[in-house]
Amino acid sequence: MRDVLEIDTDRLVLRRPEAADATRVACFLADHGVSRMVASVPHPYPKSAADGWLMLLRARRGLGHDHVFAVELAGEGLIGMIGAHRQDGGGHEVGYWIGRPYWGEGFATEALRGFVAEAQSLGELEAGHFVDNPASGRVLEKAGFVYTGEVARRFSMARGETVGSRRMRFAPKPARKRPHAQACAA
Repeated sequence: MRDVLEIDTDRLVLRRPEAADATRVACFLADHGVSRMVASVPHPYPKSAADGWLMLLRARRGLGHDHVFAVELAGEGLIGMIGAHRQDGGGHEVGYWIGRPYWGEGFATEALRGFVAEAQSLGELEAGHFVDNPASGRVLEKAGFVYTGEVARRFSMARGETVGSRRMRFAPKPARKRPHAQACAA
């Protein structure tokens, strides 16, 4: 995944974030409706926070622990972010957000499917969503994640409180075998 610079989907390009993305990142994350659904995002979210976060990502890039991509829509620019971060246990935690003007268009599902197709090479993928955000759970399910049955308590910086997070793991469906493929293989 370290060598993946860009992921193309039908409508989106997932690319490495750049310093110039800070203004749009800050604009979308300044919306409490977005920031409250991402555990590690404070509210308010000034541009200086976006500048610092993007610099940190760039500085850590060589470590191979963070695999973060800007979600870009042609003609619009950055509409969200998606990534996977290595956890202490060895797996990777997948997370994403999409700016409110782009909700309900299927962009989160499309970006997540494209991202996971590449991120599977990292090994075990985990994710979660706050219990009051079932839409995120549906997006994760469409991309191949299944519920583990665990509800973990996670601190939400934007909310300033601990909230239940329904835990999920990536479990791709096994490839279907075609019953007559062997007969016609010769």
